[in-house]
Amino acid sequence: MSPEEFARTKPSAPTDQPRDESASIAVKVGGGLAAIGGWALGMYAGANLLIPLLATAVVWALGKRLFDAQRRNILGAFCVQGGHLIWFAAGMLITRQLAPAAIDVAWYTIGLAWLLAKPGRAPLWFLAIYQVLSLPYNVYTFAHADLAGAADKALLVHIVWRSLALFYMGRLYYLLGKQPADAETVR
Repeated sequence: MSPEEFARTKPSAPTDQPRDESASIAVKVGGGLAAIGGWALGMYAGANLLIPLLATAVVWALGKRLFDAQRRNILGAFCVQGGHLIWFAAGMLITRQLAPAAIDVAWYTIGLAWLLAKPGRAPLWFLAIYQVLSLPYNVYTFAHADLAGAADKALLVHIVWRSLALFYMGRLYYLLGKQPADAETVR
């Protein structure tokens, strides 16, 4: 390596400002707790976690490739709910029953298409209303369930996916609020 290349690749010099160690510790602790929670969810839910997890990963990977740099802000909110939509659609195909998930599929399809076409607060509100109405019902049903059946395990995965969706939509809503007032969409 030549001295010029070394100068370009060496780490930047430390700044005079002290590093915030509490933030890096919080990230490490949060990451560790998330890993433990993910492991526990996987141990309990088993194969019920497979379809939504893979579907979310596929939507995320496609979004990373297909979304331009300006639309990548919506990726978290979009991929979690897109994975959940695919799980609902797969469930409808596997069980050959349209009725139980038709409203979910329709609401997700409209909301995600709207979010993709015109990222902004209105499609976030549309999707958030759905999640805020569905999540308490899922929690109530899970709290009064047997906890041993496959349906109960799938219900817990629904609760986790809805919570993740609300988190990422809240994050996107916050990012939209940080933009200038005249820019309503994420561009």
